[in-house]
Amino acid sequence: MPNIQTKNLPYRVLPLSKNGYTFHYIAQGSKSDEKLVFTTFEDKKFFLKIIERSDDFLIKHDKLTRVAPIYIIKNALKAFQELHALKLTFSNIESKKEASHLEKSDDYLKPITYFANEFQTDKEIWVEVGFGSGRHLLHQAAAHPEIQFIGLEIHGPSIEQVTKQCKIQNLENLLIAAFDARIFLEFLPSNAVGKIFVHFPVPWDKKPHRRVISTAFIDESTRVLKKEGTLELRTDSENYYAYTYETFISLTQADLHIRKNREIAISSKYEDRWKKQEKNIYDITLTNHTLSDKKKAFEKLTFQKPLSFAAFKEKFSPYVFKGDDFFVHFERVYQIDENSGVVKLSFGAFEKCEHKYLIFNDNKIQYFPYEALPIEQNLKSHQKIEEFLYE
Repeated sequence: MPNIQTKNLPYRVLPLSKNGYTFHYIAQGSKSDEKLVFTTFEDKKFFLKIIERSDDFLIKHDKLTRVAPIYIIKNALKAFQELHALKLTFSNIESKKEASHLEKSDDYLKPITYFANEFQTDKEIWVEVGFGSGRHLLHQAAAHPEIQFIGLEIHGPSIEQVTKQCKIQNLENLLIAAFDARIFLEFLPSNAVGKIFVHFPVPWDKKPHRRVISTAFIDESTRVLKKEGTLELRTDSENYYAYTYETFISLTQADLHIRKNREIAISSKYEDRWKKQEKNIYDITLTNHTLSDKKKAFEKLTFQKPLSFAAFKEKFSPYVFKGDDFFVHFERVYQIDENSGVVKLSFGAFEKCEHKYLIFNDNKIQYFPYEALPIEQNLKSHQKIEEFLYE
């Protein structure tokens, strides 16, 4: 995690800019030990976080608003350091200049709002969930230029590695989303996907509710799959294989193909390791034979009524609401000035919630770093958030 540490932090009046980065304001947390620094670089908007500890200051990126590639965060920290003439006691942000052929490799990495609002293609779509090192995904994209590939991954270094390879290999049919696969499929059109690959997902034996494969995931998969499209699980975990088989077989109608120790054209480094250990590899493929109706689209979730930050802060206290299949949790307040501030909250479905900020400015409210995604549990949560704000 990129971060810098310093014994002293003499704050300067913002906004200030350096090397293309602009630091617009500092939001002071309700607990005095934490601040957020609103930062922009080109079209990227994010927070740096300052944590005041007993004998020094830790400055790092805010996970909730994290951007990619990672050099953007490193250079933001470097610019902040130089503007404040900080004498560092620790830093892990020094890195070699990006090679010219890797610049703009983040063009392949799209925000979830792109898939929710803008994504369109005339090509058949194939999706890989949790692509890891990217061997399989990159091989498939190079072998099938007529297919639009989407890779889903939340591990930052894996995303960096694959986006760089996309640039090096000049792949024009591959997009990356750093997002939870359990929600992502909801943004794809019905009957548009030819294949969904779920290769070697985390087994989550102690927390099975976190597994990608579930009845809800299968329902969304069969909706987006074209007729005769397939959902393919590949795993070295006998427990995950058995769980997936039981989940698939409980469907009212299922066409399953099961294979053991099948050789495929390209394998991951982990699969190579497991084969050397003589572990068994299991495949279950579900084939879809139905056509699905077009998915109903929700309107954007926005705040129409004005509300001052001062009025909100006066009544704020940590708040939790639990519904049947959703929740809302107001967590923390940060003040910019008397008329503006930031509120941290989480909401949505219990097992696939959203973590966001609300930014109050000029009596207006907006979600940050991007709008709330238009799915059913978020709609219910948004309505409850409005009740809390305006009651």
